[in-house]
Parts: sequence; structure tokens; C-alpha cells
Amino acid sequence: MTEEPPRNPPPPDIDPEQLRQFQEFQRFQEFQRFQQNQGTGLPALPPGAPSGGPPALPPGAVPPGLPPGVPPAAPPPARPSRKPLWKILLGSKLFRRLVYLVVALLIASYFYNQYFGGDDPGSIAVDSGGVENNVIAPPTPYGSNGTIGQFYKHVGTGDGDRACLYFKDDGPKKAFAEAFGAADCQAAVAKLKTQVTDVTTYRQLVFPATMISPPASGSVEVSSCALTVRNGPKLGKFVLTKQPSSGWAITGYEAEPADCVSR
Repeated sequence: MTEEPPRNPPPPDIDPEQLRQFQEFQRFQEFQRFQQNQGTGLPALPPGAPSGGPPALPPGAVPPGLPPGVPPAAPPPARPSRKPLWKILLGSKLFRRLVYLVVALLIASYFYNQYFGGDDPGSIAVDSGGVENNVIAPPTPYGSNGTIGQFYKHVGTGDGDRACLYFKDDGPKKAFAEAFGAADCQAAVAKLKTQVTDVTTYRQLVFPATMISPPASGSVEVSSCALTVRNGPKLGKFVLTKQPSSGWAITGYEAEPADCVSR
């Protein structure tokens, strides 16, 4: 009879060095799983790990003692860095459109105020104390915010309704219209508007040194020939009278030669 081989053969002898390397690899895998559970920090080593920590391996290196065909444990994926808020906003189409809209509105507002802006509320007084035609009367006859400066401004923008309100009554208003061959004051302003080549410079009159401070009371004459007027017609000589509201209204008018020389 042949002798049967033992059913449970004794395990083959294991090299002690291979066993030690395999045990180190097991501890290395346990340490990796511990790091994945604890986040990206480096906490205290888990129980059973050597005091010096697992050996550091370069990327792609195979741990010592790894059995053939067993892949090493993959490192945890790196967390993507979060973009700053300003980069997110700049990358937003809606945010860029809002910025463009604000810039366009600011530019439109600037040009509207330059060419069609209303009177400065800080230098305008509305006479409601019984003055005929409810005259809008600035508190000074001179300067860009005075009666003459505002009159030139409204002529430059073609606003006859506002310009003609500076006349106290129909006498000087009619004389102004006749001086420029128009049916009325509004028609004269519309006609003069066509001769203005640049509204911004036309409204920036230069007054002589004698017209710096407004008179204390009474009436004054303002000749356009004494002013520096650019890019538009000179409008003649005005008589202004101080009103009970302290504003200055146009109470007289006289035509002047366009070149201020010929008679």
C-alpha cells in the first residue's frame, strides 16, 4: 500500500526577514487608512504603529515586502483650492454687465448735465412775491450762475421757455425778438440755437473785472460786447433790476452790432 500524504500539510518555512517586511507593510496600510479618516493633518500615530512612524516612500514606489500582484494603497485625492471672491465675480457675465451698465449711466448723466442740465438750485431763487410772469431770478446778474450766464446757457441748449422767463415783462422780451428777426422770444432762441457750434464753451462766459461782485441794489447794464463769448452769437445789451426777492430780472434790452463795432 502506498502511504497517503497528510491532509493538512505543515506550512512551508517562512523567511523571518520576509515576514518582518510584510508586517511593516500591513502597519503602513493601517497608517494610511488612519490618515484618510483624520483629514490632511498628521495626528498621533494609531495604536500598534512604530514610534518613528512609517517610512516615507517616494511617489510610485512599492513598499518593501509587498506580495507580487497586490497594488499599493492609493493616496487620498487632493482637495481643490477655492477661488477668491473677486475672481468669481470677474468671471460672472451678470456682474460684468452690471458694471458696464453703471459706467454707461454715469457717462450719460455727465453729458446730459453738461448740455441739458437745469439751473443750479443753490444759486436760483423763484420770485413768488407778486413779480409779473413769476420771473426766475438768480441772486446775481453776473457769472455763469447769474441771470446773464443762465440766459446764455438756455439759448445754447435751445430752451426758449426757460430763457424767456428771465424777462420781467413783455417790453424787453419783444425787443429781444425783434433784434433777431423773430416773431417772439421763443422763436428768437430757436433761431440763435442754430448759430451755437459748441454748447459747453458757449455757456462759459468770461466777465470783466468790473462784473465780479453784484451791485447792492438798483439796476445795472450788461453789454455782451464787454463779455468774452465763444462758439456762438453775442446777444446784445441787457438792463437788469434787483427784485424784492433779491433776484435780478431783465427789465430792459437793446440790440448791439454782431461785431460790436459797426453801427
